Order: sequence, then structure tokens, then C-alpha cells
Amino acid sequence: MVAVLLSCVPAHAELTCDQLGAVAQTTISMRDQGASLNAMLAEFERGELKQKLEAQELNVVRQLVRGVYLGDFSPGEIAESCKAGTLGLPKPKSKP
Repeated sequence: MVAVLLSCVPAHAELTCDQLGAVAQTTISMRDQGASLNAMLAEFERGELKQKLEAQELNVVRQLVRGVYLGDFSPGEIAESCKAGTLGLPKPKSKP
């Protein structure tokens, strides 16, 4: 599972908007294939991704995965927000 996310992130490089968008798309695909949010997040704690990212970047990716998985924001919103300089984390949609 984490191997798919790993393919979006190069070793020891800053995250780009394209990479964050790819992580968002991958999150949706994995969710739709039945992966649980807890399983996806647990992979970050024991996976290779933790070695590739700085603590702040890992936190951003965790928040992104959680928000996209739960439908708080879409990959398109992630891309727009990232390009606006907010590291791909738009304000979550308000629930009706």
C-alpha cells in the first residue's frame, strides 16, 4: 500500500504540488479499493516514506491523506491550494 505512495515522493526532496496531487489521487484510488484510513496512516509510521520526508512534510502528507480520504477536499483543491502556497492543504469544506 505505501509503495504506491512512495512512488509519488523522491528521496530527500521537497514535496512539489504535482507530488501532493499524485498523493491525493492515490489516496482516493486506495480508498476506493477498500484500504482503511487507519491502515494507510499506519504505513507512514513504519514505512520508507518516514525516511524520505522531513517531519513537517510527513505531517502535511498525513493531513492531506486524512482530508482527501474523508472527502474534506479534492485533489483539484489540493493542487490549487498548493500553487497558492499553502502546501496543498486547503481549508476543509464545512459540513452541512
